[in-house]
Amino acid sequence: MRRMINTGLRATASVGTAFVGAALALTSPALAAQAQAAQPQAGHPAGSAWTANSDGRLLVDNGRDMDQIASGSTKTLLAGEVFQRKYGAYSKDGRKIVYSDQGRTGFGAQVWIMDANGSNRRQLTSLESEAFGPELSPNGRRIAYQTQGAIWVMNADGTGARKVSRDGFYYGTGISWAPDSNRFAVTRGQVDERSGEPYNHEVVVVRVDGTRETALTRNGGDKNSPAWSPDGTTIVFSHATAADTYDLWTMKADGSGARQITRTKGVGEQDTVWAPTGTAIAYAAWAQATESEPRVMKAKSDGTAAKSLNAVGYPTSWR
Repeated sequence: MRRMINTGLRATASVGTAFVGAALALTSPALAAQAQAAQPQAGHPAGSAWTANSDGRLLVDNGRDMDQIASGSTKTLLAGEVFQRKYGAYSKDGRKIVYSDQGRTGFGAQVWIMDANGSNRRQLTSLESEAFGPELSPNGRRIAYQTQGAIWVMNADGTGARKVSRDGFYYGTGISWAPDSNRFAVTRGQVDERSGEPYNHEVVVVRVDGTRETALTRNGGDKNSPAWSPDGTTIVFSHATAADTYDLWTMKADGSGARQITRTKGVGEQDTVWAPTGTAIAYAAWAQATESEPRVMKAKSDGTAAKSLNAVGYPTSWR
């Protein structure tokens, strides 16, 4: 079973690993030293103009609150309690945010929507199971979300929910829509018949109507949190290689040309989101030997010139 750090923060406590430590440190000398030690790839120097400030607004789920990073500062959009996930995703125009939060009725986390400033909050699902990790399609018409290892799609107003994933598989958190709004990328794992644990997670593309799934990777191991680039040409994903260390990889949207873009020794990296311009990525990273909380990092889209944004948690959306 892979290290389910990202699932524990994106889902509620009953779905994934519990978030370790209610008090979240805002600094990490160990990870900072690791990031500084990472060398840019040949042909891609860091450059003196590269800064750690985020361009636009970056949403971060810190395991308790929904934070927003903008112009180098962090503010809390939604406050909560430990284990109340606040996974949030912007609409393409940046005016709305769909998110996971404790529901008024039903069990555990449910899907909500609000204005980007935190006002006009409205609950969209009231299920007996948890509903989390929502993502608005680029055309604003549909929301994809997860319930207990399955993927559902509903209209943006919460109506017409239907299951689009296949039975007999486990679908990981981290849904990423293609720019055409007709499909999305997610990870799909096989389920061990004896233990019930998922394994061999692969990146797959699911059509919005559930009529077809296409596997983009087929080499086994553990993968999670695929992220489709704004121009539709590239997918970034996290892949655990040696010693269960998660590194970032990219591939073309058809699954070809896969290559590793981060190799930070002793640091796990996952949960990538793209800058609206497609020129940068933000992701979560943690020094596996010394840290239990991830730190938010920013890098160029090729994985070079990584810098800390001085925030703790998992990036979930960037507008």
